[in-house]
Amino acid sequence: MNTAGSPIDHTASREELCRRIDDELARLGDIHVSSWMMAEAPPEVEPDDGRPLASEVELDAALGGVFWRAREGLERVNCFHVIGPEGTLVAVLQPGAGPLYARARVARDDLAALTLHRRPVAAGTAPHGYRQTSFQAVLWRFALFGLDGMHALPNHYRQLPLRLRQLPPLDRGLVAGRHFKLMHLLLESGRTFTELQENTGLSDAQLSRDLAALRLVGSLTVA
Repeated sequence: MNTAGSPIDHTASREELCRRIDDELARLGDIHVSSWMMAEAPPEVEPDDGRPLASEVELDAALGGVFWRAREGLERVNCFHVIGPEGTLVAVLQPGAGPLYARARVARDDLAALTLHRRPVAAGTAPHGYRQTSFQAVLWRFALFGLDGMHALPNHYRQLPLRLRQLPPLDRGLVAGRHFKLMHLLLESGRTFTELQENTGLSDAQLSRDLAALRLVGSLTVA
């Protein structure tokens, strides 16, 4: 308690606050500044620079690949920004919150250059006009359509019996008819990769992608 007439010394509290800020910045590492962080609000309709634009599926598959490759470092206590060339903010994700926000227009050429950066939780809101999707949806599309999607199925999933753990937490429109047949087989009993291939007639590559998609959204496990 401060005694009457004695000045309050704020030096210690300021030093403690500065130390905490420095510690947090050190944990975040090098900060790549995005257009959003510079308060450059995107216009309602972004201009087209003439390059072909990525489709929604192409963008989601690319985002899912970014998150899949960084899966060991996606702590739920942080938020993450996906940054494109020239610091363009492409997506915002808070792993513990659910929604993922993606930029409406992204050039197809820029997809290969997307990078992931950890941000403070306070940076988890997206600019106006960004499309809302989910972490599970982009992982699903990565497995089905991404360049490395078939490699998301671990080797032991090709050897051991598999079973359905739960239905995919996805919009019905993302799930194809063959996935329902596959899930029905996995729900009946434990099935191996070879048994599933015999029952569905799917190619090795397609079955690998479909099983990887189920696994990445938490629907597939070893029996």
